[in-house]
Amino acid sequence: MHGGEHLTMEAVIEGLPVLERLLLHLHSVDQAGRGASPEAQTQVGIAAAIGIQRKHVPRAIRKLVEAGWIKLVLKHVDGRRQRLRVHVLSATGLEEVKRLRNTYHDVAVTTSHGKEKVLDVIDAGRLTELHTSGARDAQHAGDTAGAPLIDLAARLLGCSHDDVRGLISPDQPLAAEASTALSGAEAVFLSCLDTALTDGVITDDEEALLMTLRAELGPLGPSLNAHVASLLHDMMK
Repeated sequence: MHGGEHLTMEAVIEGLPVLERLLLHLHSVDQAGRGASPEAQTQVGIAAAIGIQRKHVPRAIRKLVEAGWIKLVLKHVDGRRQRLRVHVLSATGLEEVKRLRNTYHDVAVTTSHGKEKVLDVIDAGRLTELHTSGARDAQHAGDTAGAPLIDLAARLLGCSHDDVRGLISPDQPLAAEASTALSGAEAVFLSCLDTALTDGVITDDEEALLMTLRAELGPLGPSLNAHVASLLHDMMK
């Protein structure tokens, strides 16, 4: 605080909801929404930063994509052959973060250090301490892989097993596409697909939504196809 400024915090909260933590994390590592910190903006990086299991990230991402607050891009990272799927804030997402920061400006939270200003905890990169349960989730391990994953992916993509294997082949060229950003129906489709493949199971409602989106999209465009390939590569690790 600057001299003469008195901090009055009328509200003390226990933590922040997952979606808010996710938005605030993306803003804290990439204020311009350009994918400046790709490792931190992947699903693994998000899970670690906000204190949830990796398997829960796709559902949160889908909600934010549907709201128009985030979009997905592919980024080349030094030392990696496969491009990373990176989540970035859209223009409306940046506006939502501004609203959240205004909302929490004079709000405190109880952490292991005592009562602290919420924005101080956020700006210090300690979003895991804003977990509403008061405890950190264990990191998820053992995502679906192998033959069951290929079976499920082929069904949801409406293609053959050989087509799926072709997408995840190490010989698959990584040519840069004209546009690697996804939004709207394409981003929602990818998020739904990610959720289904991460869980390893899919409900009737989820499959119906995917089939509807798949029919509306028609043949996958080059950008969506590249994102699907990146997703499958991640799942097969």
